[in-house]
Amino acid sequence: MATSGRRYAKENTVKVNAVDLKKVFMINFIEAAERCIGEGSVFACVPRPPNSIEITLNSVENAMRLCEEGLTIDNDNYSVELCFSKNTVVSIFNLPSHIDDNVITDKLEQYKIEIVDKVVRHYYKQRPDVADGTRHVKCTFPPNFHSLPWAMQFDTPDGPQTFKVVHNNQSKVCFKCLSPDHEKKECPKIQCRKCKVYGHMAFKCETSKCDKCGKYVTLCGC
Repeated sequence: MATSGRRYAKENTVKVNAVDLKKVFMINFIEAAERCIGEGSVFACVPRPPNSIEITLNSVENAMRLCEEGLTIDNDNYSVELCFSKNTVVSIFNLPSHIDDNVITDKLEQYKIEIVDKVVRHYYKQRPDVADGTRHVKCTFPPNFHSLPWAMQFDTPDGPQTFKVVHNNQSKVCFKCLSPDHEKKECPKIQCRKCKVYGHMAFKCETSKCDKCGKYVTLCGC
């Protein structure tokens, strides 16, 4: 296969983490990547001790797609992330096609996130004219912004629904306030629907009830 004219761009390079380099073969990672994004799409596959592999692909789009899909080799799942990027690529999965792109960007901008490029729709490999429900957008997070939650809510004809959200270097944060220090069930901004006190959800409520009126003591007027 001819290799002249190839561009080994750092923007097209991804890192596969948590790899035991003594027990794997590079050819397996090459084949797994090309099963995902197409034959001939891998330009380089370089082991990086102590425990990662760098894979250079033929386009930024394929690099981002591999980050979204991840790799599965012999029933082992590997996470993939972009190696060199000051931007963050946010992907949303199974989103109804009729939801406008500006609904996505408006929701991200509520978090002071800067949109760098237009929203991109993904298409089926077998039918490149039919969208598959995945969209991604390149953006820049504000300083000290840790991560988006693993799901975001969008309005649909069936009412509000949540959809999976993935981006590079994503970490676990509170769904309510995006703090990395606690989960939603312990968020100080969440209000218990039983006792109306902030800081816990109803299923975690330990507030006692008044013996006279039967109401929670926080709502009791006795």
